[in-house]
Amino acid sequence: MINEKIIKLIREYNPWWELRELKELKVPEYKRYIFSDVEKYLRTKQIIAIIGLRRVGKTVLIKQIISELKIEKYNAFYFLFDDLATQDPELLYDILDYYLKNISKNGRKYIFLDEIQKVSNWHDILKRFYDTREDIKFIVSGSASLQIRKSKESLAGRIFDFYLPILTYKEFLELNLGETIDNSGRYMTFSPEFSNKTISNDSHITNEIVYKKIESDFSKFKDFYEANLHKKSLYENMFNEYILKGAFPEIAKEKDIEIIKNYVKSSVTEKIIFEDIPAVFDVRRKDILSSILEYCGRETSNLLDITNLSKILGADFQTIRSYLFYLKNSYILDLLYNYSNSSSKQLRKNKKVHIAHPCIDLAMKNHGRNILEINDVVGRYAETIIFQHVKLLSKEIAFWRTPQKEEVDIILDKLPIEVKYRRDIKNSELKPLIKFMNGFKIDKGYIISKDILLKKEIDNKEILFVPAWLFLLSI
Repeated sequence: MINEKIIKLIREYNPWWELRELKELKVPEYKRYIFSDVEKYLRTKQIIAIIGLRRVGKTVLIKQIISELKIEKYNAFYFLFDDLATQDPELLYDILDYYLKNISKNGRKYIFLDEIQKVSNWHDILKRFYDTREDIKFIVSGSASLQIRKSKESLAGRIFDFYLPILTYKEFLELNLGETIDNSGRYMTFSPEFSNKTISNDSHITNEIVYKKIESDFSKFKDFYEANLHKKSLYENMFNEYILKGAFPEIAKEKDIEIIKNYVKSSVTEKIIFEDIPAVFDVRRKDILSSILEYCGRETSNLLDITNLSKILGADFQTIRSYLFYLKNSYILDLLYNYSNSSSKQLRKNKKVHIAHPCIDLAMKNHGRNILEINDVVGRYAETIIFQHVKLLSKEIAFWRTPQKEEVDIILDKLPIEVKYRRDIKNSELKPLIKFMNGFKIDKGYIISKDILLKKEIDNKEILFVPAWLFLLSI
């Protein structure tokens, strides 16, 4: 049985029950691009899982979905587990049982469970209802990918997951400029091996098509560049703003850098380190966890030597490796493998680290706008941003580095992408890119620059120079 406190929470979490209809619910007007993808699958029986970093907009997305449901208002149910003291799975069962017996009406029910990873064995509870009730559609959200992935073992064939990323550069522009940016389609696209593929339970919905190669057309980049030449300075300046604050929708329009940093620290990093990860994983040294995140932010886009990090922090190798795993599964950082035709060689080599967004490092280091004047730092931030965008295109992503320290920043399904966020790039700096292309028989590669738009032929290889802002609008 649930107590009066929980019943009160249920009422507070579902204010639309007091409205005439769901469309009266007030929600942010701007919708993330994933909204239409999720909406398509509301008609299926399978459970929808919306996963991603804290504060990227999972709850807002849920409320937007609720506001557009054309159903009896009492058949939309929402509950947030973020601040609930208990992890007792039977409480989840009792909450659902109370709602279904006392509030819901005839017809299909849409049940939204936010930050579900806070409830242990939640997937077993949902399975009970899923297997016995045809009139229920579950939509869950979570900030711990491991917990969602574990659910697939007991919910095999019953759950689809959608990854909600940080705010993309294009979304950031649209939010700030109040207009839709038409890039006439994506210029960097994937050619599908086949379409209309039956959705696999092992993959993200966003990757439901099996892709075989990347296609890009330089002429389209050029056409868009020339059509938007009058906005070039604006897009370049907005890219700088995106570096400072572009990850989170709530602060996308904020001007005060101190407010931005405080928001990131209090609502994202501290929540993840001191609440989210300890609630799901066995973490005894939160100070070490915090130091690892701070180190990874400072070293974003650089190689990560776990043995060296272990010495620096005075913690054993296994602890560092486990804590990195926890941070990765909270979506606040990524680890890239060194590209190789041998998967065993990939695993043995040092990894490259990327923070989820530069504003996290800015907040933890208490940097200001003057950080944009340091070319090396901005260059690494730009690389991290490019990585965070292109990883949405494919799971096959790595970097490449030789024992001679020749390096290509990003390898996307064998497509090499080198980030050189500068206005002047020498031919000698292209040697690692050319070496990779020759070694792996690749005909096309990218140089992501600050403002260079150029197609160059070198050794029968096509090198496309594309400004960062233009490249990001093409994805």
